[in-house]
Amino acid sequence: MTSDVLETPYRKLLAVAQLLLDIRNPRLPEIQENQADAIKSMVRSQGGRLLVLAQHMVEKGPNLSALVCVMPSEESEGEYVVLDGNRRITVLKLLENPLLAEGAIDNSTLDKIKRLSVRFDKKPITEFECVVYADREEADPWIELIHRGQAQGAGLVEWDGQVAARYDARKGSTPAALQVLDYVRDNGNISTKTKQLINNGRFPITNLERLINTPYVRKKLGIERENGDVVTVYPADEVLKGLSKMVEDLGSGDYTVTKLKTQDQRIEYINSYNKADLPDSAQSLTQSYKLGVTPPTNSGSRGGSGSSGSRGKGSGYKQRVTLVPSTCRLSISPPRIYKVFGELKKLNVDEYPNAAAVMLRVFIELSMDYFLEHTIVWTEQKIDNSYLRDKLQSVSNHMKNNGLMTEVELAPVSKAISGQTLLAASVKTMNGYVHSRYYSPQATELKTAWDDFQPFLEKVWA
Repeated sequence: MTSDVLETPYRKLLAVAQLLLDIRNPRLPEIQENQADAIKSMVRSQGGRLLVLAQHMVEKGPNLSALVCVMPSEESEGEYVVLDGNRRITVLKLLENPLLAEGAIDNSTLDKIKRLSVRFDKKPITEFECVVYADREEADPWIELIHRGQAQGAGLVEWDGQVAARYDARKGSTPAALQVLDYVRDNGNISTKTKQLINNGRFPITNLERLINTPYVRKKLGIERENGDVVTVYPADEVLKGLSKMVEDLGSGDYTVTKLKTQDQRIEYINSYNKADLPDSAQSLTQSYKLGVTPPTNSGSRGGSGSSGSRGKGSGYKQRVTLVPSTCRLSISPPRIYKVFGELKKLNVDEYPNAAAVMLRVFIELSMDYFLEHTIVWTEQKIDNSYLRDKLQSVSNHMKNNGLMTEVELAPVSKAISGQTLLAASVKTMNGYVHSRYYSPQATELKTAWDDFQPFLEKVWA
């Protein structure tokens, strides 16, 4: 058994080669015989999460704010048993030698780890700053604070939805739900209790996000999203009616996630509003404007339903009538896909938003199929039997792993994969485009969706 002259606990920079996985790690189903078995067991128990962690570590490096907790090994002088951080150390050992995972994961995942290993070799992580404890007993109170929840405030207190949204806003990207919440807090007619929930960071913003992300709900409320901003064509006192009621309903606790989980539930909720709770269409302005700024003064009739030509400059509105801008050029060789693209460049999305929505979905899927067949070399059977979200994920991973696009550039694709946008890549959404009597795609939203996806599609057809 090794001995340290320093009083424990203390910090020490240790080589990854000195760190041993804990064969008694509680993440593992049973005590392991040796290091090789411990690594394979960790790989089996963590599955795809280890791959995600490996990608993150290759791209971002180690998490310097979370030290690895270790104790001296009783069997090997100069080596240390990892008490907390076994996932990170497993990943580093796999990036150094992917064959350690052979037999514990499928060949496809192993191939991805091998590709990450090549990138890792260019900038390897060979050392980790650790906290050295004398033994398990000394380390236990601190490890419990990491993994056993808040412990009435002594442990890590996870962010709730509103706090997480404000964190995103301070990075320069304010979520739509937070824009609405702050606007209503500062200008709307809501109770003191609801205001306190907002100010204390305890408002259930996830439910508000679900509602704001539903096109039918936005249409009824008189709001839309343009280039990341929530905009409206109604005066403040009109748009605040529906938004204030929504925020107050959610703040009261009467509408929980179970009542708003599905799209049909959210549509039923907004349809329960009285006419007086929603904007008066007769008060519509001729220009859209961002929530929280001074509305344009040219109020009155907009001169026709859904007309975009009357909206003035400076409104943030895309001044084009087609889904695809005329300046967009893609080098598409397959004749049918080329024709679909050409039709999207001519189709008036303001007049035919439903047709544009369906054809946009078709174009994206055809583009993914072609790329998967000719670049990633998927079989025809695999392409036919895969969901669009899986196709997008594979192409997105290819772009990122080969340095063609960054994680930030691929953010719109990631949101579509996770179902957070109009382009939500699921069969259910496709059925919604075609069959749902409630689904009503908006021209502005479709144009924004194209603009978000265009850099990705340009790389696909490069």
